[in-house]
Amino acid sequence: MKVTLPTAALLNAVSHAAAVASTKSPNPILECVALRAQRTKGLTIEATDLDVGISLLLPDAQVSEEGMLVVPAARLLSILREVDQDETTLTEAEGSLAIQSGRNHFRVRGEDARNVAELPVFPSSGGVKLPAAELRAMIRRTVFATAKEAGRFALHGVLFRVSDKTLELVATDGRRLARATHALSTSVAKEVKVIVGPKALSLLERLVPEDVGEGAGSERAGTVSVALHERQVMFRVAGALVISRLIDGTFPVYEDVIPKTSAKGFRTEAGAFATALRRAALLTTREAMSVQVDVARDLITLRSRAADIGEAKVELPVTYDGPAERLGFNPGFLLDALKVMEPQAEVRFEFTNGKSPGKLSDGDDYVYVVMPIALE
Repeated sequence: MKVTLPTAALLNAVSHAAAVASTKSPNPILECVALRAQRTKGLTIEATDLDVGISLLLPDAQVSEEGMLVVPAARLLSILREVDQDETTLTEAEGSLAIQSGRNHFRVRGEDARNVAELPVFPSSGGVKLPAAELRAMIRRTVFATAKEAGRFALHGVLFRVSDKTLELVATDGRRLARATHALSTSVAKEVKVIVGPKALSLLERLVPEDVGEGAGSERAGTVSVALHERQVMFRVAGALVISRLIDGTFPVYEDVIPKTSAKGFRTEAGAFATALRRAALLTTREAMSVQVDVARDLITLRSRAADIGEAKVELPVTYDGPAERLGFNPGFLLDALKVMEPQAEVRFEFTNGKSPGKLSDGDDYVYVVMPIALE
């Protein structure tokens, strides 16, 4: 194998692949990336941890000799991060990978390629095409709400549903819920309803280009193709293929959790609300992670208090003309949602009373529900 290609493109691809490869595994092959050089395609970089897999095609690579090598992902990534030349050449040298860039020369020992798991191929038909930019935004606005602690398997993933003319993503950990929707321009022939792990979706979010231009291969970078294959979901975008094992389990009936529209609710800018919450949270602790929200006409007052530490009081002008109310929430949960909103966006925070969930939204296509905390 011998291939020459732009260093920046190689580094970017290896970075994504290294994010998939296991960092500590009893099977060394799972800590590696596979490099496949073909004259007709270019260089393909693959990695898998058996739950998530990725394949990235670099068609601009100049392949002098075809071949395949498997090398530790973290080691290759650390080398490429230190290379400052525009081009890098990868060459097979007696089972090792020789890396040359300018006056920099490295050699990394390879692993046995026979132990590499074969990744599935995206099917030629039966896939669903989705708008990439919208999907990327929806992933960002939901994936953070998945459960982190051990518990129900279904809560450790995002419900990914495509039905008729609607794309919907929902995530919950039992204490908060994030739901994003998008109206599609055309109906899908077959419904897709699966639970996908956050690792694969976060990777897909990073792979979608910032601008909608021409992607590698025949697809536009502005489209993500989705297909199901043997208990796996596959996403293809801009020369990259992400494969994820589906999460088993039954997702909660989330429609019943989302409060109906309430007459009580204040409006403010997302950035201003986030700043006030961060300031009020400065005097919280792990044992006392709550902020009291006193709602009055055109003003909310956020308070926190922790024994032996102190207390905070932050006032924020808002738009509100309803009755006074006292609420309590985990500020971190609210900040998680506000971080994925545009700072200048107007948000509406609805509530019924201090014992009911709060509902935060910045438009009709996004809703975030957070459970209250009982105040002392």
